[in-house]
Amino acid sequence: MERISELPAELLIRILSFLPVEEIARAKLVSKPWKNLSEFSFVPPLTFEQPRHCNGTISSFHDSIDSSLKLHYQKGLSLSRIRLCLDLDLDLIGSSRWKIDSWIDAALERKVGQLDLCFLRNSIINYYPLPDKVFAAGTMTVLCLQGFRLEIPGNIDLPVLRKLCLRKIQCEDQAIQKLISSCPLIQDLEIWSCSGKQGLHVSGLLNLQRLSVVCCYALQIIEIDAPTLQYLEFHHGSLRCDLVLTCSEFLRELILHDRFITEESFQNLLSTLPNLERLEINGIQLERIEISHRQLKRLDLTLTNTVRILKIDTPNLQSLAYSGHRMPLISIISSLNASSLHELHLCFANHNVCSHFSILQLKEFFGKIRHHKDMKLHLHIKSKQVLYNTKVLYNKFMNKDEYPKCCTACPIKCLQHHLEEVQIDGIESIKEIDKIIAMSKSSNTVIVMRREVRFRLKWRSQLL
Repeated sequence: MERISELPAELLIRILSFLPVEEIARAKLVSKPWKNLSEFSFVPPLTFEQPRHCNGTISSFHDSIDSSLKLHYQKGLSLSRIRLCLDLDLDLIGSSRWKIDSWIDAALERKVGQLDLCFLRNSIINYYPLPDKVFAAGTMTVLCLQGFRLEIPGNIDLPVLRKLCLRKIQCEDQAIQKLISSCPLIQDLEIWSCSGKQGLHVSGLLNLQRLSVVCCYALQIIEIDAPTLQYLEFHHGSLRCDLVLTCSEFLRELILHDRFITEESFQNLLSTLPNLERLEINGIQLERIEISHRQLKRLDLTLTNTVRILKIDTPNLQSLAYSGHRMPLISIISSLNASSLHELHLCFANHNVCSHFSILQLKEFFGKIRHHKDMKLHLHIKSKQVLYNTKVLYNKFMNKDEYPKCCTACPIKCLQHHLEEVQIDGIESIKEIDKIIAMSKSSNTVIVMRREVRFRLKWRSQLL
């Protein structure tokens, strides 16, 4: 024990974090170094999630919360984080409100650093109002709320709050505005599926680095003035919402799901992001998409059938991902300059990738774009016949003729005329192939592909 006590303080804290609460309490009595650490050590977080089908065990669930919080209090342990997830439709709020109040009081008295309250189905009839003291926790660094009607008290005292997460919150137009403006040190702000708010203005947060606004369908405008923002995620749905972004020169990651954005607005947005390194766009209803950016390193595209022209000029792009129901690589890409491209991810739904047309289109695509010589292709097929398709693809690859004569007279050649050599790449891929080959057509056994199956293809320099 003496040797362990001589370890650096940060390592001792790390050791404590793996112990259950009872063992941490006993460790205080072992030696002075351990006792001195106990006030500042990382105590394992408490997580209480009510079972969806309690079958009369709600009282025992409540008792487990009571006993855990009581043990923390008796042993003098600090409380780093507590997560409390309750399904209020499984209980009568009138009978348990005092218990919820006592749990929150106990967490605040132990100066909890991270408070996560998730109330499922907190309806107007079965409604639990959040105590005002939650907004006066001077030591709290993370606050996550789900399933509440947000009613902000007159005074807010959250001077060291770093992360604020609001999900499925009902609120008046100024409630969120007042809350975030009273937390000047916020670095991470998440607003998900909140209703009742038509406008959101984010400004004055000089430390804000991450912002997520997802599925807040009542919003009509979002104004963001955050000079230190590095990550922005914006998902919107069936109604139009204007996104106004200023002072965004440090933004490096943008996730944009906005079906109403115009071509002009999209181009203007990209022009204000000189340091953007990752761009993800999904569901954009444009006929023409043009992406020209010298700093961009990762591009994820989930395109709709409205896109007719795609022009990409990204000389430093390293990873490109495409997801969709069709394979428009040649039909819509007018140009693609990606000389640093190392990885290409293609994901198709309801598409027969085993057709020779698709394979040849891939070959044509590689011949059209500029990319790194060692680029990796990741092909993902979302299909009920994925095992059958993989087996067919394997048979086509491995049973090809060295000098095929199947379609010599045809203007469009099949796969065998284009491929010189095919190898299964890696021992794990070989194992998956062996498992698939062993599957008989009449077998009723469900086989799950645990890993990717990778092939290494070498194209013929001259078509046979």
